[in-house]
Amino acid sequence: MEALIFGFQHVLVVFPAMIAAPIVIGQLLDLELSIRNALIAGAMLGSGIGTIVSAVGFGRVGSRLPIVMASLTIYIAPVVEIARATSLAAAGTAMLFGGVLLFLLSPLISKLAAIFSPMVIGTLLVVQSVTLIKIAISVAAGVNTSYAGTSLPLIFGLGSIILIVALNVVTRGFTKAISIFIALIILYLVSVPVGVANFESVGQAPWIRLPQFFPFGGFAWPDPAGLAIILVYHLSAAIYTISVTIGLGKILNMNTSDRIRGAVAATGVGSAVAVLFGGVPLIAHNQSVGLITLTGVGSRFAVAAAGLILVIMAFVPKFGALVLIVPPFVLGGTLVLTFAMIATVGIRILAEATRDQRDILLIATSLALSIGVSFAPAAMFMGIHPSLRLLSSDGIFVGTSAVLLLHVLLPAPPKANQVH
Repeated sequence: MEALIFGFQHVLVVFPAMIAAPIVIGQLLDLELSIRNALIAGAMLGSGIGTIVSAVGFGRVGSRLPIVMASLTIYIAPVVEIARATSLAAAGTAMLFGGVLLFLLSPLISKLAAIFSPMVIGTLLVVQSVTLIKIAISVAAGVNTSYAGTSLPLIFGLGSIILIVALNVVTRGFTKAISIFIALIILYLVSVPVGVANFESVGQAPWIRLPQFFPFGGFAWPDPAGLAIILVYHLSAAIYTISVTIGLGKILNMNTSDRIRGAVAATGVGSAVAVLFGGVPLIAHNQSVGLITLTGVGSRFAVAAAGLILVIMAFVPKFGALVLIVPPFVLGGTLVLTFAMIATVGIRILAEATRDQRDILLIATSLALSIGVSFAPAAMFMGIHPSLRLLSSDGIFVGTSAVLLLHVLLPAPPKANQVH
């Protein structure tokens, strides 16, 4: 029972980010309602299976760590671009090919872990946190909803943060461990009398629905440029997964060197399964790091339970509709706090790993580029070719690329010049 509660806590925290990709893709491409529902179901099914495979582990596939695998919003732009230029089927085929290739190349890609020093991992966690917080704040502000500009998002955002902090201060043991879960349940209950809960969607949702196989419209070969950009994004997802795996290992005091290959392989397998049923590729979500840091519960079986819950939600739309009865901004404050906890892990690692001026320069440059890209106006990137604009405007990709390149290219100073 405890594993299910912890698992549901993970689901509630990751769910808004997980379904964002299929919802936005459906809106931007003006897809039929049946196709939109199929994309959401595929995201839940793929995320659930990918999470189970990663947490439990099957042979060389899976990290056997408490990491939630879920859809990545970074794929929204390339999928829409390919669908408009060629077809949605071509976009689906490109994503499927990328997932299979990621699985096949996992032994080679896992060798990249050798350059992930503690200083690199710490910087990556801070970079990822800053970029994710920006997204979470947009969610918390009710952007693109009828509540944007009203006082409700601010009240719920601040209220949820205060509630979680209070629960962590005044509670102990099991109650403290499920503080996020308790806070979210309270937020749901408060949203009902306020009038933001939408129970109509629950009544309209069917009890049982079988996920549709490849609802993108069959298989179609994408154009070379579209395929190339998808493969670059898959490589970026693999690097992201490696950083999350190593970072989580440091929190749990575990050696993850023999788990990197399994983590990357699970990302490829989970991504392929997700795409086959209408989802987008998966990534190791950093929410796991933030939630485990906040609650102190690092059970991989609790995360496997979260995967099982997601699979059930894919087959039982009524269950999924219950999670969606409130607008995402109700949970926005929880996301902001969870993402901020990721930065605290990175800062803690950097405090122990930073040794010299070269490290300080690397950290500052990576943060400057990542934060600058994340908060820059869209017009700043209009002069860049569309195929590169997608990557150059993504703070996580830019920050990750910067820290890895600088770590490799900047020579370490002589020991005599190091600051102790």
